[in-house]
Amino acid sequence: MRRVRSGTAPRRGGALALLLAGLAAVSGCSSAEPASPKPTTPASPTSSAPAPVTPSPDSPEEAAKKQAVAAYQAYWAEMTKAFAVPAFEGTDLKRYAVADALANAQETIANLNNNKRTMAGKPVLSNTTVTGGQLEKKTPSVSVSACLDVAAWKIVDKKTGKPAPMPTNAARKYVITSSLERWDGSWKVLKDELHPDQPC
Repeated sequence: MRRVRSGTAPRRGGALALLLAGLAAVSGCSSAEPASPKPTTPASPTSSAPAPVTPSPDSPEEAAKKQAVAAYQAYWAEMTKAFAVPAFEGTDLKRYAVADALANAQETIANLNNNKRTMAGKPVLSNTTVTGGQLEKKTPSVSVSACLDVAAWKIVDKKTGKPAPMPTNAARKYVITSSLERWDGSWKVLKDELHPDQPC
């Protein structure tokens, strides 16, 4: 996936913060009224207290998937920071992005600087799901799918802060798929693929 052509706006994809997806999911789910306490009934003298429920630990496979998703979220968070400057300095993007993902980020940062532009706002990822994986390999790998919403993530002129013109028919919310591998115990994003023809 080529992120930017020289002199044009970058294609939105690659990496950023899934933290907003969690915030979006939380908003609107809280209730203004506290739950009324339920009346308690005395226990029967002959009944024994129920045994405490101990949550079962995640399997190694489930734990690995959760770690991969956490790294993916961090990758998006660091990409958002890098594109807002735009620069790698002050971010941990190189900790999470490698191969095509890192090359695309470097290209986007260079083109933003060349065009005196930056990225303002933040994208939102939701429904982040591990859709496949080969966790038993010497180099474990997983595939991740998410819904990417870029409506609030805009290219702006660094001097004026005004948004750059964008096509009115450009997709704003669509599926993105990504590939990750675990290198030396840490999950890295190798590449992203945008699917603007798949709204979500």
